[in-house]
Amino acid sequence: MQPAFADVSALFSSATYRNLASSRPLDALERLARVAPLARASGAESIADVFDAAYSTLLRGYRNEYVFKNAIVSKIVFGRHRPTTASAILELPLGESIADVAVFNGTSTVYEIKTDLDSFGRLASQMRDYTTRVERVNVVVSDRRAATAERHIPERIGLLALRRNGALGVIRPAGSNLAHMRSDHIFGILRTREVEDILAALGRHVNAADPVQHWHQLRTLFSDLSVDDAHEGAVRALRTRGLGAADIASHPALPKSARALAYSAALSNIAKRRLVNRFLQPLPPAWGH
Repeated sequence: MQPAFADVSALFSSATYRNLASSRPLDALERLARVAPLARASGAESIADVFDAAYSTLLRGYRNEYVFKNAIVSKIVFGRHRPTTASAILELPLGESIADVAVFNGTSTVYEIKTDLDSFGRLASQMRDYTTRVERVNVVVSDRRAATAERHIPERIGLLALRRNGALGVIRPAGSNLAHMRSDHIFGILRTREVEDILAALGRHVNAADPVQHWHQLRTLFSDLSVDDAHEGAVRALRTRGLGAADIASHPALPKSARALAYSAALSNIAKRRLVNRFLQPLPPAWGH
């Protein structure tokens, strides 16, 4: 009996990823066991192989949001750049919207995914939120929806299409939003420690003891920065934040199908070692029989 797409999709969640790296990965192993018959039929021998087999099934018949995210991470972070020089952050809040994938290297780039099950109804508000906070914005759709998507997005927004084979094609490159960006909007992306470090590097400091006053002073000082200074500091901070996943994301034991998962949840060094060992484990004989 073939597993349902819901069971296959459940493997590619941050909850499964975190549980697989835990000391008691019962939930993750249960989900893996449900997909094991499919994996064995395609010659899977290890837990990593189960993930790759499941991903191939989604790519062929159910291209959900995770398939798009993994294609973006593989194409951009591992293809155009390297995981040691560019970092990815998934589900990054930007204003009242949440960007599906944000990549930081020498600049900031957002990828907003619209699967075949998504409407374009929120695109206008999402684009408004993104274009004042990051330099380059892309919309990513399936190749069958590219022409429709192009009619819904402003001229400077890039458009990428996910092909049937999992490759990403550039329909239209993204232009720069630097002229539209705002320092006070960039402030909202950052953590307090990141803002303090950015300001300190520019010779500006806040000494207020009261936490509320401290935050307001940080916001005022940061908002007064030029967009170039605010953006450069934010790119540096967010790239550093995302690089925490670089070692596990580029580990040879991590299946390529799980690359986006590596950026979906932060793991301790102990958890990373557990995860690597579990991906290498052979399938239990009882699975798939």
